[in-house]
Amino acid sequence: MKQNFKKVWRIPVLLSALILFGLLAALLGTGVWYWLSWMAMLIPLVIVCFKIISGRKIKKRGVSC
Repeated sequence: MKQNFKKVWRIPVLLSALILFGLLAALLGTGVWYWLSWMAMLIPLVIVCFKIISGRKIKKRGVSC
């Protein structure tokens, strides 16, 4: 049971921590921190878009999970 919990929530927790870092860096930092905040906010967005696009490709081929 504990192993499944870690397996399911590992990626969402890491993405949430990255988003939190990005928001705090944008609010509290200046200069290079703005670039770090943009990167921290962009990485989860790219991952989500990639997963959505790859999911659509699988459905178009007729393969279901």
